[in-house]
Amino acid sequence: MSAAYEKVKRLEQYLAGDVAVDHVVEQTVDKLLERETARLTELKTRLEQQLAEFENQYAMKSADFHARFERGELGDLMDFIEWSATYEMIANLNKQIALLQEGAPR
Repeated sequence: MSAAYEKVKRLEQYLAGDVAVDHVVEQTVDKLLERETARLTELKTRLEQQLAEFENQYAMKSADFHARFERGELGDLMDFIEWSATYEMIANLNKQIALLQEGAPR
């Protein structure tokens, strides 16, 4: 288990108790969530640029490509493996970003 996870668990236990939470703690957690969301969003943007390059090169939308690739219709070119992995990484990033933004003010 990571050290960061252990620290978060300790913080969770602390906050679950009957304590008055200092606004600095709350602001710090908010900033941490914002920072991680920004980092993941930046990574997602870079990966989306890679998807656009594959889409231009192969004249196919990534969603269509991925469905066909998963059905085994396109073969196993290294570009296709990388394209599929990139597509799946973006899907995972979307889930992570949504989780970080859950309950955040819009």
